[in-house]
Amino acid sequence: MQTESQTVDPYKNLPKGLNDEDLWKEVIKRIDTIDKTRRSIRKQITEMDQKTELTQIDQLKHSSEQLAMERSALHQEMAIIKQRIKKFRRERNGMIPHSLAIEFMLIAKKRLPESAFNDIRNQAAINIAKHKA
Repeated sequence: MQTESQTVDPYKNLPKGLNDEDLWKEVIKRIDTIDKTRRSIRKQITEMDQKTELTQIDQLKHSSEQLAMERSALHQEMAIIKQRIKKFRRERNGMIPHSLAIEFMLIAKKRLPESAFNDIRNQAAINIAKHKA
């Protein structure tokens, strides 16, 4: 549906100057609006006389495709916003962004054979579960 030459600005229909948490809410609202509009377009297309209104149908389909591309771009942007929100919350709560444990896991995953890494990770998960119980 979306080609490399067609880029969609996910922010074009969103308010400017919002913090990430408010931006997240606005993205969700925009996706809901897009979904409602696309449902309406599909309903209009099914109700039209397929022979006499081909131009209108093509225009509606094009509008629906544009909205679908915007929706996809918004979803991609949501992943980025989510990471920023997580980082902000961790920093606000006094947590360092990357702990020694996370760095250790990333390095171990690269250097150890997969089975050895999985065994160690599984044992660690069991030990954590025992301490929480």
